[in-house]
Amino acid sequence: MNIVTVDTDRINNKPVADYLACTDRRVTIGVRFTLETLGIPLPDFLCRKPAGRPGRAALMAAVDADTGTIHTYRAEKLRVGPFAPRP
Repeated sequence: MNIVTVDTDRINNKPVADYLACTDRRVTIGVRFTLETLGIPLPDFLCRKPAGRPGRAALMAAVDADTGTIHTYRAEKLRVGPFAPRP
């Protein structure tokens, strides 16, 4: 068996990323499988996201960052700041 050097720059470029972004997911799965089988590191655009839905706290932290208000979801849950109980 011959050892062949693989040039990963041909995989890690914008035209390939654009093509795989708009192609059928089965093609993307096949490319990912091939690279994983050959032991070639996956480019960022082929890496999978974590399974499952994001947690409510992470989602609400993103919403709070977008709105820019002092009334955050975390403060409401902990009952601190503007949500602290009044005597």
